[in-house]
Amino acid sequence: MAKIPGGTEAKGADRPQVLITLHLLLIIAFPHALLTWLSRPAARWIILGAHLLFLLGIFLHQGVLTDKEALKYVGCATEVLHGDFHDLTGNYLKYGAYVLFLLPFVALGSLWLAVLAQIGLGISSAFALSRIVARSTGSKGLGNLSMAVLLLCYPVQLWTLALYTESFFTSLGILFIERITRTEIRDAWTLVLGLLTLFARPVGILFVGTAFIWKWTGTAPSGKRSALRLIGYCAVFAASILLPGIKPAQLAPIVEAHVIAGMPGDSGAMESFTGSSIGEAQVFLWKRHGAIGWLDLAVRRMCSLFTLHRPYYSIGHNLFAVTYYVLYPLAMIGLWRWRKEPAVGLVTSILVSYTLLIGLTHDEWGGRFLVPILPWILFLAAQAFHRNDQGVDPAR
Repeated sequence: MAKIPGGTEAKGADRPQVLITLHLLLIIAFPHALLTWLSRPAARWIILGAHLLFLLGIFLHQGVLTDKEALKYVGCATEVLHGDFHDLTGNYLKYGAYVLFLLPFVALGSLWLAVLAQIGLGISSAFALSRIVARSTGSKGLGNLSMAVLLLCYPVQLWTLALYTESFFTSLGILFIERITRTEIRDAWTLVLGLLTLFARPVGILFVGTAFIWKWTGTAPSGKRSALRLIGYCAVFAASILLPGIKPAQLAPIVEAHVIAGMPGDSGAMESFTGSSIGEAQVFLWKRHGAIGWLDLAVRRMCSLFTLHRPYYSIGHNLFAVTYYVLYPLAMIGLWRWRKEPAVGLVTSILVSYTLLIGLTHDEWGGRFLVPILPWILFLAAQAFHRNDQGVDPAR
């Protein structure tokens, strides 16, 4: 082989090493520069501006969702204004906080103001997520990055422009968890946020009950703390599935083996069921389909919960949605690395109980049931990155 003039043959052996070193330096420097920029106060204004433009794009595409379930909540609020509390204390008690939230806007005849209030609440919760991420990682940049991802997360923000409970409940859940992880249990605002979260959606018991168990056992001896928490978490979960009085229409998707509500796997099964709780529905399914069939159904429901793409979505929607799958492996890394951190343990316990409950009930066709836990998957994903052991001021 002919030699290249000028001795470049010998230099060529070193050149790839130089290029690789420069490449690695750029990879290392870019995230550092990004997080440094995100830690500046001005970054939050840019994030908020991008968020409002993002919501404008969603609004131009779909408008405000005020049909289907939204009609139920608005109708219940209207009845309350007319002095009829039957539905509020009955069918909609577990959604009572949202019905009361809607009351002033229904009274004014301006539901668009309710959407603006949800936007404001969502922004407030994004700041709260930023604070808890900053406390756990010691990085304000990571906190603001988490805030940006949440405010620009289509599967979440889609429901901000809807008079459904998802946006309201998700925001309250973030505000409540962030506060209970940094204040005393007797803190008045913690109790208020806990009460509102509890009655915003039926699954509120998993968030509130688990968080209070976590807080109450925080001063227990380290040797007993884990056992006490496990017992407490199991008690909360058992309460959520054994509570009687659930309407047949709500139990039908469970009994008829729906993976996604509205898509029955065992039509007509409800005719043989007489129970009124999720637990009784599980006994019925076990007897009807056997242990393997029951377990298979539960696993398929849980897998559906975390599925961001759907065959009935448009190609564009699916291509956009699948980009959020990157949060899952990052969350697993963050969980594994910092599983002994108190806040990480709390969040993980909530995610596990919530996922198991979906496995025993059903998923929803539009991905709404994933919305309340996506911010916490994002929280765990943030733990996968470098942590500053010095931390930040908990009050910030």
